Amino acid sequence: MLRNFIPPTSVVTYCEQDQLVADDHVLDPARSYEARLIEGYDLVGIRRLFESRDSSAGYVRRRLSVADTGMLSMERTPLDLPSAAVHVEATVRETIGEFGLVQGGDRLVLGLSGGVDSGSLLMLLAAYRDAAELPNVEIEAATFQDFDSKWSETFDSAARLAEKHKVRHHVLEASLAEEVFHLNRPMAQILMLLMETEDAHLAMYADHHSTRRVLEVYADRLGARKIALGLHTTDLLAGLLNSYTTGFDVGPIPQRTVGPYEYILPLAFVPKRELHLYYTHLTGYAPKQTTPNQWEFNPGDRNFHYFLADQLQWSWPGIETWMFTAHALQASKHTMTFAACENCGGSMAQQSVTDAVWSGVCDVCALLDRHGWIHS
Repeated sequence: MLRNFIPPTSVVTYCEQDQLVADDHVLDPARSYEARLIEGYDLVGIRRLFESRDSSAGYVRRRLSVADTGMLSMERTPLDLPSAAVHVEATVRETIGEFGLVQGGDRLVLGLSGGVDSGSLLMLLAAYRDAAELPNVEIEAATFQDFDSKWSETFDSAARLAEKHKVRHHVLEASLAEEVFHLNRPMAQILMLLMETEDAHLAMYADHHSTRRVLEVYADRLGARKIALGLHTTDLLAGLLNSYTTGFDVGPIPQRTVGPYEYILPLAFVPKRELHLYYTHLTGYAPKQTTPNQWEFNPGDRNFHYFLADQLQWSWPGIETWMFTAHALQASKHTMTFAACENCGGSMAQQSVTDAVWSGVCDVCALLDRHGWIHS
């Protein structure tokens, strides 16, 4: 049913007219089956939107358009590598321009892991810097030497990309996280230890928060307040799903303020597959997929939201435009307030969904302290 764009939840299936069939039933060619539609929508008409006309094309960009009248149509645009790269550059250029993400005189700190996402963002921002008539835009790429980057190929790739595109590259030593969070052992060791506890599902949050906070501290040293992250469409859709299902507020997309810092997300409207095509065309080789860290495999954390975000994009290509715009409109109706963590100094958004009294430390520092990894 899924292969034919029929949601299993929309039908009840019977065998030999009256025997109910389980979802995991294996079809018997010698028996007759009937799937009875129990929803009142035009399933046949909707399925026509997804009929394949793309068998001869390598990559087809699909977009489900919604007219003012409510009429739906599926746009299909075949893209080879050069045209995909042009499309991605145009999308990022329009995003930067429409939302004013980059202004003349800006000094940007770009979090550069060396992977596809951050590497593509470096190349796209460098191209924008060189083409736009914006004076004195400086890009400072910073690679945090976290768990394994010192020995990985992506670490060297980050340095090569920055040099090729005339972007200053800085390596932030792993010890900086120990200094910022007042740790009594390396963060890499803490993340592995955390995976052996009942808080294993929080390891990825701790990893991401510590990396962002290190970038903020480095931005302070440069006198910069704007930080660019290579979060693409799926990343941000997953974050919104997490927000909607928990009730926790997150800032607007593709630009959000977190305490004294402004985060910009120029890849918000670029799906991961198109980002891969762009990277391959610009570098001349397909990006290598590095093995995720142990704490990035846990289905109890954001992995499930990523899975759902990918499913949404397949069923409704282009849904990010609607969701991000609606979320930005809702976020504009109230002002988020932030409190500074007394341990790491990071900004914590005050959430209306919880009655918890602010303890003075952020969630990650509270987690680290609970396990005894912060100096007393």
